[in-house]
Amino acid sequence: MNNPVVLSKGCYVGSKVKEHNTGYIITSETIFPENLTSDWHCHENPHFSHILSGGSQEIREKKAEQQMAGTGLYYYPGVIHQNVHYRPGTRIFNLEIEESFFKTYQLAIPPESLMYEGNPIINAGGLLRLLREHYYNDSCSSISLEQLCINLIDSTPTIEKHYPEWTLQIKTVLNDLWDEPPSLASLAAHVNIHPVTLSKYFSRYFSCTLGEYLRKIKIERALVLIRSKTHSLTEIAYMCGFTDQAHFTRTFQQLTAMLPKEYRKI
Repeated sequence: MNNPVVLSKGCYVGSKVKEHNTGYIITSETIFPENLTSDWHCHENPHFSHILSGGSQEIREKKAEQQMAGTGLYYYPGVIHQNVHYRPGTRIFNLEIEESFFKTYQLAIPPESLMYEGNPIINAGGLLRLLREHYYNDSCSSISLEQLCINLIDSTPTIEKHYPEWTLQIKTVLNDLWDEPPSLASLAAHVNIHPVTLSKYFSRYFSCTLGEYLRKIKIERALVLIRSKTHSLTEIAYMCGFTDQAHFTRTFQQLTAMLPKEYRKI
C-alpha cells in the first residue's frame, strides 16, 4: 500500500446524498457504485457507520471481512483500510465525531480494539437512535445528537487497562449462548468468577444488566435479517429468540427509538 489517502472532516469514499453538521458532529448518508474499489485510506476523526443496504469487503491489516447490510462499524482515526467489491445499491449512514467533542465532554475516544471486536454492540448501543435523529432532522436534532453521542461513547469500553479479563471473555460467552441464555451461576463459571462478583460489577463495565445486554445481542442479529428483506418481521422475531412479534417490536423500539417496520423502510 503506497501513500494511503487521509480523509479529512466530512470526507468519505462514495458520494454524499444527505449531510448534517452540528459543529462537533457530522452525520451523513453515502452511496456507492457497484464494484467500486477504494484507495487505501484512513480517517482523520473517529466515526461509526451503519450499512443500510448492499455492503462490501473491507480489508484491514489485521483482518478482511464481508460487511453486510444491518452491520454497525467503528473506525479509529488513522487505521488504514480498503473497501472492494461494493454490492449493488450500497448505502451507508455515517456518524463522525471531532476530537473537540471528546475534549469538551471529557470523554475518551473508543479504542482501536473496538474495530476488531467480534459482534460489537454498536447499533443497539445507540447508533440506531442517532440514525433516526439524522433522518428526523428538526430544530431539536442538534441537542439530541450531542446527548445520543455521549450515550453511545459511554456504552463502549474506553479505558481498556481498567477492564478485567473476564469482561472480554463474557462478551464471547454471551454471543455464543445468546439463543439459550445461561443462569447467573453457570455464566460466572464460564468466566471463572463468583456469581456475586458478576452480578455486582457487570453493569459497571457494560452500562446495562445482563438481560439488557442479551436483548441488545438479539436486536443486533435482527438488524441484518431486517435489511436482507428475505423474512417477515414475525419470522425474524422467532429466529432471534423472542417469544412473539409484540415482544420483539417492544424491545426493538426501546433500544432504537424506531419500530422494526420503520427501520426496514429507511
